[in-house]
Amino acid sequence: MSLNRRSLLMGGGAAALVLTVGGGGFVLTRRPTSALAPWRVPPALNADPRLKALSYATLAPNPHNRQPWLVELRGEDQLVLYCDLDRLLPETDPEGRQIVIGLGCFLELLRMAAAEQGLVANIEPFPEGATADRLTARPIARVRFQRSDDVRPDPLFRQVLKRRSNKEPYDVGKPVTSEKLTALTEAAGGGVRVGATNKPERVAALRDITWRAMDTELRTSRTYLESVRLM
Repeated sequence: MSLNRRSLLMGGGAAALVLTVGGGGFVLTRRPTSALAPWRVPPALNADPRLKALSYATLAPNPHNRQPWLVELRGEDQLVLYCDLDRLLPETDPEGRQIVIGLGCFLELLRMAAAEQGLVANIEPFPEGATADRLTARPIARVRFQRSDDVRPDPLFRQVLKRRSNKEPYDVGKPVTSEKLTALTEAAGGGVRVGATNKPERVAALRDITWRAMDTELRTSRTYLESVRLM
């Protein structure tokens, strides 16, 4: 299945939905206006709110842009999220940690997009249990959408269509101010643990770990070639 294909497979009482987004990268900081155009069209009044929420969920950041989500619509208010096991990264992500993070981002954007429609997305992670060592065909999450007068839009939703991968060089000699770090961590809201630092010695240590990890991945043939084949 190509990375720019969207297909909706209808069968029986449920709909199996395979959702992907084009895999091209941004050029420096250029805004991909035409690529984002579908999200600026007002939805039909009778459109399934789950589909609208899913359209934003597909914009979630995920490792190597594998877009490993597979969704089954159930009834009128539920969906089940699976991992497309053909999109795993056995060399660079053997335990599926990065893939799971990407699926978590998918669910977070789904929650935000549901809230914009006055819906609560009740997310039950791993409803049939999780395996200890690797991902399987078991569901990643079961989601039930419920109308609520108490739900409030998430202020971070305004940033969903603005997210991009910055290809410009960073000024590593210019630390992020404590005020900006505080603003970033507070934006996460309740129920989420977030950490940040601008202490030079801590930043240097984290930068060293990151550099050595990337160096190892690029100098190891099997992990390097996995990325080459995908790109």
